[in-house]
Amino acid sequence: MQPRLNAAFAALALFALLATPTLAQGCATGSDTFWKRDTLPVTPNGLTGVSVIQGMCEGESAGVVFEMPAGMGVQQITQVVAPWGAAGGVGGFGALLDVEVYDGVSFSGANVTMGTLVWSLSQSLSSNMQVASHALNVLDTSNYDIKVGIAPPNGSPFVRRFAICFRCDINNHPTATCATGYPANFFTDNAQAGGLTCNNVITPLQTSIMEIQGQGWRDAALATVSGFQLCPLFYKGIWCIRCCSRDAYPASYTTFGAGCAGTLPVSTLAPVSMPRIGQSFLVILNNLPANVAFLMTGWSDVNSSLGSLPYDLASLGAPGCFGRVSSDAVTLLFGSGGNALSTMTLPNYPTLLGVQFYQQAFVVDAGHNQLGAVVGNAARASIGN
Repeated sequence: MQPRLNAAFAALALFALLATPTLAQGCATGSDTFWKRDTLPVTPNGLTGVSVIQGMCEGESAGVVFEMPAGMGVQQITQVVAPWGAAGGVGGFGALLDVEVYDGVSFSGANVTMGTLVWSLSQSLSSNMQVASHALNVLDTSNYDIKVGIAPPNGSPFVRRFAICFRCDINNHPTATCATGYPANFFTDNAQAGGLTCNNVITPLQTSIMEIQGQGWRDAALATVSGFQLCPLFYKGIWCIRCCSRDAYPASYTTFGAGCAGTLPVSTLAPVSMPRIGQSFLVILNNLPANVAFLMTGWSDVNSSLGSLPYDLASLGAPGCFGRVSSDAVTLLFGSGGNALSTMTLPNYPTLLGVQFYQQAFVVDAGHNQLGAVVGNAARASIGN
């Protein structure tokens, strides 16, 4: 938006309320978290009232700030959604957008302080997102490892925030300019005409943001140009910017290598809970002939003090058995009824997120072989939220 009132704002006021069709949109994967702050349906159907904000110029940005629930783990952004509309809902007007994802956002009145720019489409891939009217345009970002939720909480309320933003690099509308306004532009969910005061329900604070030429980032509900507040005459509603995410560090525990049977079938490791920071991690060992086992926990499934892994235990008197994990820590477990329980408390250190470790049971089985022991299946653990 130019730092003065001009024809762009006059055009904006004229075409603010539109009854226009938008394409359906949701997360590609049902288990992902769907984020939106606008009031439109998740999948709009038929004519939908929106407001095209025609005063947004090339080089300026629109963004929505999302607040993460307490206890939610670090998220990976898997999809972003850019609203691009045209007066009357006319299709075919395109633009090239940059996508920017920020972790951590704080507010001071109309001023917005952006946190870390964790990803930019232009910087990361030297590319742009091609959008067209009149639609919620979708970009799959699941392969780009975009993480949010690492920045500490701030503000009032004291929460973690992240922002999905779109910068208009090129608006391909054939007749418009920044000075006259762009009939094809970002749109909000507003479907109400009139009103001389800025309604905090329609245009809530600390939700939609915009980067204005010569000013930087501003809260759209409080932003001004040449001393005039944009809301409600020149901006109203919430940007229809959306995204999807999933746990960036999902906790997991899976078998990756076979053990060997003894007097009883092969011992297995069955997780009772997943390995998560700040929580107890429980695993049940079964098929223990003597109700005794040594649980090997290590950082590697490639090398150990005995040599490269897997290590053939035939030389130690256990033919057909292979050690598959390094023994960086050894825990003696006593059980009953052929089962034993391993309990490990993982520190609440975010630096542990995504770290992998490995486990395998050394099962006492006197008389079965020369070693008097067999090994169970090996498991790989990944520490998560």
